[in-house]
Amino acid sequence: MPLKKTSIRRGLQWILILILLLSCWLWWRTGSIEVVLDQESLKIHPVTDGPVTFSIMTYNVQARPWFDDSKHTFHYLSPLLNKYDICAVQECFKDHNRLWNEAEHPVKIYHATLKHPLKVVGSGLSILGKYPLEKTTGINFAHQGDKQNLPASKGVLMARFKIQDMLLDVYTTHIAAGKHTASLEARIAQGNEIIQFIQTNSPPENAVILLGDFNMRPSRGTKDKEANKDNPRVYGFDRIVDALKLRDASDEINGPIGKEIDRILFRPGKNQTLQPLDWEHDAPEFYDPDGKALSDHEPVIVNFKLTKEPTG
Repeated sequence: MPLKKTSIRRGLQWILILILLLSCWLWWRTGSIEVVLDQESLKIHPVTDGPVTFSIMTYNVQARPWFDDSKHTFHYLSPLLNKYDICAVQECFKDHNRLWNEAEHPVKIYHATLKHPLKVVGSGLSILGKYPLEKTTGINFAHQGDKQNLPASKGVLMARFKIQDMLLDVYTTHIAAGKHTASLEARIAQGNEIIQFIQTNSPPENAVILLGDFNMRPSRGTKDKEANKDNPRVYGFDRIVDALKLRDASDEINGPIGKEIDRILFRPGKNQTLQPLDWEHDAPEFYDPDGKALSDHEPVIVNFKLTKEPTG
């Protein structure tokens, strides 16, 4: 009898150990926001007076688990990132270290956090920058959309850069895809989460840029707005812009004509101006030597001028 009790006790101990190990593994799997800083490069970053001109790029890089040849595309894409002061990428669900391999930015951030341990991948969001990093944070959306969105932990990633004595909050996001009702409803819910997240984290003093793959587009004039008043793919985007008092870099440069879902939105901070100088879509270098595009999306690139206005 004592031998039987001892065996039961040992069995329970092993079960508890296995439960503890499983719990630790699940906690580890949820991940975190990965930050890589090159402090030496940041120390020698030039500081100048007056307006600052910087380039920013957003790109859905199409690196899904199992489906895409990121080894091939990232070989060509990684060095291209060095052309831009700030890069925001989406759908980098794998191989982010390969993407970063030839990028010389002293700040590299990857949103690897899973919404819960049973998710397959994180948000796929990354930000690279050439300016000192003050803060980074992110969320995974509470609302997910239809089945095609379920493996990923989509959300928003923020990086706060210090440019001279001005703070620039860069947010990148990847909103739910799909035509089914669940995804259409998720677009609106995720838009609300973006609004709340930015309102919570960015005071009026900070300049804000929100960019990424919205899977939505802006309305194009009064007639288009009325025709799409019940279309979440249109009024959902307009709602984000209106609630956060953002401007659209494409519209500023080209007029309100573009219907791309990859967009760059912005607003200056208090006593600042933030002016888009030019806008580029589908740059010719984002193709491999055989002429094949590096992604099913096209990059969007904008040069901005950030200026602090005199006070008093």
